[in-house]
Amino acid sequence: MVHLLYYATPILAAFIVFGPVFLFKSSTISENKSKYYEALTELEKDPKNEKLKLSAIELGRKFYGSARITGTATTFDEAIINCEIYACEMNETEA
Repeated sequence: MVHLLYYATPILAAFIVFGPVFLFKSSTISENKSKYYEALTELEKDPKNEKLKLSAIELGRKFYGSARITGTATTFDEAIINCEIYACEMNETEA
């Protein structure tokens, strides 16, 4: 029984400390997600527009950063954003 409490204590502490943070951030994350995907949809319609591309990059950083505890997007997130933007550009060339 002591071993169970020994291993369960850090997990319970993490839920107590970080649980409310994610509950309050969930609405922010979903708002940022919808704005980012709207920007990608607009970019898909006009992939040559540099302003739309920069806007999508900024909104992507904001969305992926809001899902992180640190509040900033990581290098991996940047790679995902670039791949999604590249996919929007490729949809235009295939059409």
